[in-house]
Amino acid sequence: MQIDADEAFSTEENIYAALIGCYDAIQQQHYYGRNLIIVGDIASDNSIATGTKIEYYSVDENALLSDNILVEGIWREIYTAINRVNYMLYKLDDVTFLSVDKMKDYQGELRFLRALHYYNLVRLYGGVPLKLLPTLNTNSSNFLPRSSVQEVYNQIILDLEFAEQNISNVLPHKATIRSTKALMASVYLTLGNYSTALYYSNEVLSANSELEDNLSELYANSAEPSREIIFYVPFTASDKNRMAEYHLPNQLSGRWENSPSQKLIDLIDATDERKEFVAAYITLSDNQRKYYTKKYKDLSTGTDNVIVFRNAEMYLIRAEANYMLDSVANLNTILDDINAIRNRANLPDIEPASIGNSLIGLIDKEKQIEFAFEGKRWFDLIRTGKALGVVPTINQQYQFLLPIPQSEIIANPNIDIEDQNDGY
Repeated sequence: MQIDADEAFSTEENIYAALIGCYDAIQQQHYYGRNLIIVGDIASDNSIATGTKIEYYSVDENALLSDNILVEGIWREIYTAINRVNYMLYKLDDVTFLSVDKMKDYQGELRFLRALHYYNLVRLYGGVPLKLLPTLNTNSSNFLPRSSVQEVYNQIILDLEFAEQNISNVLPHKATIRSTKALMASVYLTLGNYSTALYYSNEVLSANSELEDNLSELYANSAEPSREIIFYVPFTASDKNRMAEYHLPNQLSGRWENSPSQKLIDLIDATDERKEFVAAYITLSDNQRKYYTKKYKDLSTGTDNVIVFRNAEMYLIRAEANYMLDSVANLNTILDDINAIRNRANLPDIEPASIGNSLIGLIDKEKQIEFAFEGKRWFDLIRTGKALGVVPTINQQYQFLLPIPQSEIIANPNIDIEDQNDGY
């Protein structure tokens, strides 16, 4: 639905349409519509480039240039999403006819979205321009220098604290109090603030700790998704994504651009029910197997939901936070959370006597398998610093970040080549 800018804030109906436009921005192809998710796995040890897109091979090899289409596209489309949020927040200041509760809810949802956008940017690129006002013209004053990583995180937390106090929406395809707290848990885990990460993961699970018994239901393209899902990006035939097309093998009419690595395949136990979704395969005429994920399967209409947060992640954030706070005192609690995920996958409990010194390794393993092809593995590896020892193509720490796009350096008078990330 297209609304003229002059009319977009004249009625409550039009304001709601503008809000939906802010959510639509998440669906862009370089964002949750495809490439943010693919980059989150293909840069890691989870998957490999197997198709025809050269830009994916550059990510797989961790040999990126600043003009790579993915480097440029993810940056551009996240800032497009930020600008929509900033514009709406700016215009809402002049709206007088909304109820107090409705105004708070809209502002809270928008600030959750802005926090999510900046969280993705800062983890991918490091310090970025921190735009909190809309770009209304082409004036050079719209271009900002890079803020520090800490400044970006400070704003993320401010936005989430506001969202937590003001959102009233409860629908999981839009921002909720639970999705705000889930994002808080993830942010604080990334920052190494384990006590606060523990608090927020507990908060999320205290309201609903359900794990979907049937994995097929978890990955179904339902208008009423599993109660395990905290926040997701829905797609319809009119705004479809191409996730299935890019993951299914050619023999199933896909492009097979991104497929499971042998390391990931070997990591999954034969009886693990997640294997069917993470490392399914077809057998070719020469008896070779072609592996692929079945988390995305709607090739014809592209209506696969893209999950951003779900309860399983909160279990494993809680387990890691408890481990980092006191792995001995919290051992049984940690194992309860790990075993909840394992039991759902038809795996037996890990017993205290069997873990040795590998408890954090068990948490890492469950995360790697559980969220394969959901775009999270790379962020876990760079957050923990393990990418350097785990991903064969990572041999220097500068590769933990993407380069600042060449187009931004050319267009932005406040960012020049000296401001580029080290190593690029």
